[in-house]
Amino acid sequence: MSSQQRIRTWFRKGERVRYISHLDVLRFWERAIRRAGLPLSYSQGFTPHPKLAFASPLPLGFTAEREVMDVHLDERVDPAEFHARLAAQATGDLAVVAVREVPLAAPQPQAAMLWSDYRAAVPGLDPAEARARIEAFLALPAFEWREERGERERTYDLRAATAWLTARPIDGGAELAMRLRTDQNITARPEAILAALFPGFEPQSYVRTGIILDERSPARELWRRYGQYL
Repeated sequence: MSSQQRIRTWFRKGERVRYISHLDVLRFWERAIRRAGLPLSYSQGFTPHPKLAFASPLPLGFTAEREVMDVHLDERVDPAEFHARLAAQATGDLAVVAVREVPLAAPQPQAAMLWSDYRAAVPGLDPAEARARIEAFLALPAFEWREERGERERTYDLRAATAWLTARPIDGGAELAMRLRTDQNITARPEAILAALFPGFEPQSYVRTGIILDERSPARELWRRYGQYL
């Protein structure tokens, strides 16, 4: 049976569950949706999987304020009712923040990702010094950054991958806030900002505060670009 509805769901991941894996998060939401009595869609075949699509797995140890998950349903449900029923089953450190219906044919959240927003609390970092380093970094035309992940090595322009970066004082240090590119070409992470600009400092915590998706209609974009639908 094909899905009849798709509801985009924003949720938070709190401190007590920051070390549970992405697979465990997926299983939690599958169970919560089933307990709520919502008509979750499953794939076809010998091993059906729940049709839950996430924007991006959250790294272990990170908390989050507005993660994105698309829920496909076999029957239509009023979004307000969906929100109420699911929220009643998720009242702890994994909790629903907001929901909205999106078209079934819309791009998957992971394919639509553009940017991610983060905060990092850094003990011992002087806020004034942090602002000076940030100002110098943002004034650069480019900043080549090389990193290794397993056996793979990649190089990219960290400056171009940074939309904005700020620092403010907190007790015993500074809190950095940033928007980093996380599209299909580049995935910049806050650890790169810390390593490049503030070597030697260890963050106390990382929080992903939001995910920015490209939700433009392809037909609307053609009209805007060419003045007509093709």
